Amino acid sequence: MKKTFVPLLLLVALSCTEHKKPDTEPTPVITPLPPIVDSLLITDSSWGLIQQDMNYSDLKVIYGESKLKDERICGPECVDSVDVTKLFPGTSNEAIIYWKDKAWHKTISMIVCYQEGAQYHTDKGLKIKSGIIELLQLNGKKISFMGFGWDYGGTITSYNWGALEKSVLRYELDLAIAPAENEMSVFGDTYFDTDMPLVKKLLPDIYIRKITLVLNHHEY
Repeated sequence: MKKTFVPLLLLVALSCTEHKKPDTEPTPVITPLPPIVDSLLITDSSWGLIQQDMNYSDLKVIYGESKLKDERICGPECVDSVDVTKLFPGTSNEAIIYWKDKAWHKTISMIVCYQEGAQYHTDKGLKIKSGIIELLQLNGKKISFMGFGWDYGGTITSYNWGALEKSVLRYELDLAIAPAENEMSVFGDTYFDTDMPLVKKLLPDIYIRKITLVLNHHEY
């Protein structure tokens, strides 16, 4: 019987082919990192890590009980008292959380900050001490507000159909300078707007002193 011989060089070539590595290494699977959360950012539906549908138990999980403090404070004009929760009490980032259901702490009504050194900011860069000129640039229309120097002083009452009109973020203004005698007319329970000649002169000295985020309808 005739035998068939495979040439030795052919066997070596086949062996090399079988064990040859692929030209390219497989692409490693990279697990994406979780997104970085800005714990000081205020949006129309959140304050830092606080979301609209959170309750007191959620806040304890996020911040820890030591960063929260229940307190009874004065309401508007101190006619009544209000039970609130303070976040980071006694610090520059202290924020006051108002509850729609004061006894149960289940629904956040609004969050307020008026600490001068607070680092909270909006996605448009507004923060405590930002000037009204920045607000005007963002709004694109004149801004109406209450006169300074009383419990509702500096409260913005209208954006006159500007870009900020529908925002649930509210701002309260103040005057950075001691008023001269002819500037006392911008004080008191009176309405003003930024188109008025007297107010225009004071624009560089008017700034945001309080930021309020309304998450759910609030009643004191």
